[in-house]
Amino acid sequence: MFYPRFLDSVSSLFQAGPKPTLTFSLAFLLLSLLFYDCGKEERSPEKLVFSLPSDPISLDPIRSTDLSSRIVLKYIYPKLFDINVEGKVIPSLVRSYKLAEGPSPNIRKLIMEIRNDLKSNVSTETILGSLERLRNTPGPRKSTYSFLKGGKVLSDSSLEIYFEGGLRETLEKLSLPQAWIYCGSPELPCGDFKLVEWKRNNYLRLVANHSNDLGSEILFRVLPQASTGLYLYFKDELDLMKLPVFLLQNSLVKEDHISIRKGGGVQYVAINAKGPCFDKNFRKALNYSVDKRTIIRVLLEGKGEVAVGPFPKSISETWTSSEEIYPYDLTKAKDLLSKSVCYPKILERELEFRMRGDEENQANGAAIVQNLKDLGLKIKILPMEKAALYKENGEGKGDLTLLFWYADLPGPFAFLDPLFAGDRFGNGGNRAFYSNPKMEKIFQEIRSTDKTDISPKIQEAFSILAEDAPWIFLWSPYELYLIGDRLQKVPNRRSDLP
Repeated sequence: MFYPRFLDSVSSLFQAGPKPTLTFSLAFLLLSLLFYDCGKEERSPEKLVFSLPSDPISLDPIRSTDLSSRIVLKYIYPKLFDINVEGKVIPSLVRSYKLAEGPSPNIRKLIMEIRNDLKSNVSTETILGSLERLRNTPGPRKSTYSFLKGGKVLSDSSLEIYFEGGLRETLEKLSLPQAWIYCGSPELPCGDFKLVEWKRNNYLRLVANHSNDLGSEILFRVLPQASTGLYLYFKDELDLMKLPVFLLQNSLVKEDHISIRKGGGVQYVAINAKGPCFDKNFRKALNYSVDKRTIIRVLLEGKGEVAVGPFPKSISETWTSSEEIYPYDLTKAKDLLSKSVCYPKILERELEFRMRGDEENQANGAAIVQNLKDLGLKIKILPMEKAALYKENGEGKGDLTLLFWYADLPGPFAFLDPLFAGDRFGNGGNRAFYSNPKMEKIFQEIRSTDKTDISPKIQEAFSILAEDAPWIFLWSPYELYLIGDRLQKVPNRRSDLP
């Protein structure tokens, strides 16, 4: 098993056993570095190589439920709308739009004019067909897009769609990755790039459909082990990779080649709301028992910040508060636990703590579990493969599950609606199976409004979640990217980080 060096600095509090040693595979990797071939052919600057942590689950936008799929899809398929860093909806493939009277009192009409340029080689018939797939394809997306009620092509450059509810939610959901325009096979020219080769669990090769800032070709290499990516980066065979914290101090990493981005997602522990013993006192006790700041300092090497409820701090500062809701307080945690509905029998029950089995998640999970054991709980750790973890969580299995949410869109509602709405249970996003009638009322009001300023409702929802504590609120890690010389020399390419 690979031994990440950051475990050297972890206090004994977070170490459960002896350190693992280097295996033959890692020794071979180190030897490979020594015999690095300096005479290799120079790659064209028009051909870039990016890393992916896992093979995409699907290149169909509707079935893309993982980050790897969405990273690749954004190069293949166009989108009607985009959302900027302030959370404002802006046109993309759409040039302009307007509301009009619908075919019935409850049905509204949105007329869209489509761009007519080189990047818009998508017909209005294809766009309408893609939207029809969203509302008719069986699965969790079908209920999410049930507000769509059909449409009609008006011309080569315009169409109208019919919908129920508020304009704000309609535009926002038409900006999500699952709503990107599906033109058929990813090998067909549709967006900026098309797929020309996909060797499963190895690589995907994309070539450009037209001239663009990224060049003529992108090769996505599937690299589950970050150490392999670092080796390829050293050999100048990788231009962009997401850098785990434990590799920050590696001598091959150049500090001026690291790009840091804040606030894209949160790590959390979903507390299964189906558990009759997991009442509010129990959930609050878990939150107070985790020493988040120490874990960030030791395991994340300070490259992260405590989440403010379900939000990254950078988002919460604008909409609600920047103060940690449940600071570490073991005394208060034990007091709340003693008031929980199943106390003291809960101390004798072995709780399942599930998580992905990769290096980073195992380290973070072990630290959290040690804190929970200090609270007096018995915990069984279950490291799992990603697909099995998400499948079983979606079926309501497990007591505590360590997960990560990366928001598709900027702004707080991208964290609230998918993660806490009562119609998003399981694989729809609400993996804690949490429900509160007050929250459902807020969601309904936000979904039906045409207003763009929803800050009062966000603040109300934040207060309810802070009190209910459906998760163990953890942290928002900084996103660290290692950028090769080809991207380093062309600064505008940095904005294209996955």
